[in-house]
Amino acid sequence: MPEEFCQVLVSATSQEEANQISDALVTKKRVAGSLILKGPSRYWWKEKIVEKEYYNIQAFSLTKNKAVIIAEVKKIHSDDCPIIAFFAMDGNKEFLDWVKESVV
Repeated sequence: MPEEFCQVLVSATSQEEANQISDALVTKKRVAGSLILKGPSRYWWKEKIVEKEYYNIQAFSLTKNKAVIIAEVKKIHSDDCPIIAFFAMDGNKEFLDWVKESVV
């Protein structure tokens, strides 16, 4: 699996926040593209279980952009501890070529 490619997962607290994060990352060519999904969330936070709707941004990039993506998301995100996760990614040649050509 090529280590240079990664899938990025970012949580967002609202549709507006998800759109702002996605737009910033795509416009600045930090990710090639993104998909925004909405769903219920339950998590342990400050000694209690929190239930909330969250938006998850699934994006595609190169691992060299990890630090820049984290910094960009933190500028926009309203949570104290946002999810910004990276996963090694492989795929078909056309997809990987598109990712490589679409990001800086």
